[in-house]
Amino acid sequence: MENDIERVVINEGQIKDRLEVLSKNLLNDYKGKDWTIIAVLNGSLVFLADLIRLIPCSLRLDTISASTYGDSTFPKGETKLLSSIKDDIKGRDVLIIDDIVDTGNTLVKVIKEAWRYEPNTIKNCVLLNRPDRRKNNFEPDYCGFVIGNDYVVGYGLDYDNRYRNLPYIGVLKPEVFQKSPYR
Repeated sequence: MENDIERVVINEGQIKDRLEVLSKNLLNDYKGKDWTIIAVLNGSLVFLADLIRLIPCSLRLDTISASTYGDSTFPKGETKLLSSIKDDIKGRDVLIIDDIVDTGNTLVKVIKEAWRYEPNTIKNCVLLNRPDRRKNNFEPDYCGFVIGNDYVVGYGLDYDNRYRNLPYIGVLKPEVFQKSPYR
């Protein structure tokens, strides 16, 4: 795996430091609220796990599954919801967690789906924000890092469902995905 990485763009220490800041902001903004975190699977799992361990208050957790990339390095058309919200979020304050906002289409669709369940509020938190690929005017409420157009993996982000377990975020060597039949 390590041989497939061109360079590290966000190291473990930077991630840890930023999660501490994000968790403090969330604790401040959600203090005294009855809130639910909804994680977008699978990419957000590592980010989610590390973030919620820094939040020492009562919250509920749910997941939703969505797919936009498939086996590609670029978003493929419309986002498909593969599973929906299971918890009762009516009247609750909801925070949707995702690994990356790219075109914005996935989070727009997930947020639209969440509003159907009549929550009090919905905000979102992403580890990575890639504004150069945005296809709508979506902007995250909370963001770990802004990145460029390099294809990144690690810390939950994948290529062909691999590299999620890297403890940092790195740029995948182009030759790794250029030889793929899915590109």
